[in-house]
Amino acid sequence: MTEIMYKIIKENLGWESSDISIEYQKEGLTNQNYIISKDNAKYAVRISGVYSQELGIRRNAEYAAMKAVEKIGIGPELIYFSKYNGNMITKYIDGRKCTKDDMTLPENIPRIASAMKKVHSLDSIPYNFSPYEDIESRIKYAVKNNLELPDSLNSLIEKLNIIKREREKIDNDHIVLCHNDPFPVNFLDDGNLRLLDWEYAGMGDVFFDLAAVCMFYSLEQKEQFLKYYFGSLDMHMMKSLKQMTCVVVFWNAMWAVIQMGIKGHSHDFKTMSKGMFVRLERFFQQALG
Repeated sequence: MTEIMYKIIKENLGWESSDISIEYQKEGLTNQNYIISKDNAKYAVRISGVYSQELGIRRNAEYAAMKAVEKIGIGPELIYFSKYNGNMITKYIDGRKCTKDDMTLPENIPRIASAMKKVHSLDSIPYNFSPYEDIESRIKYAVKNNLELPDSLNSLIEKLNIIKREREKIDNDHIVLCHNDPFPVNFLDDGNLRLLDWEYAGMGDVFFDLAAVCMFYSLEQKEQFLKYYFGSLDMHMMKSLKQMTCVVVFWNAMWAVIQMGIKGHSHDFKTMSKGMFVRLERFFQQALG
């Protein structure tokens, strides 16, 4: 891994290994992430995991999205990106990674709404993100590899399909460039609010992004967020948010199931997926009655 990283750094920055200070970032669950520095220059380096296809990652779409958000100051500046394997170098942003508590601060809710709206206003990229197709693909992979799935899986799929059929009728105005993983860990605050990790970016249902952002909000905070984002609030927005919360949780639960089959992880993805499926049952009840 270090050999690959040094090769990328030398080819793209001209730095020799003896000149570099390296800091490994432990929080990455899919990739190996490093902060490298020399004198006053500082960059972030990602060495991508080998299971990107199984996890539904499209490198061409990630690159297109990152170039788009780079122009509006929300994403990091790209120095190098491999569309083949996803290895990349970006300029380091000296900011603080957000937490759940940060996301729920009253002063941050309008900032987050504004940042998401800027992203969703960007031009389209040539990739359509479908959480339904990802979920189906992940289920097939899990079955093939004998990974643990909930006993209620067939019932959950039936409920998901109800939402899918209804969401397919939505106005095309709701199909926008989405980050598709805007959870607290992917927000960075350096005075401006930034979004990192564009691996799942693509054109999709705007409420998928909004549901992910609102995942840890109270009902009152969700209503506030939607008002900031849309300028108004109605029952259809809240219904859409409830529906897509189910889809977000199902999609992430299956992500955790796939991670169970990837060797070398110390994280307890089995417990994570079980907890998500328990929550999913409750969210479906709220969305479908």
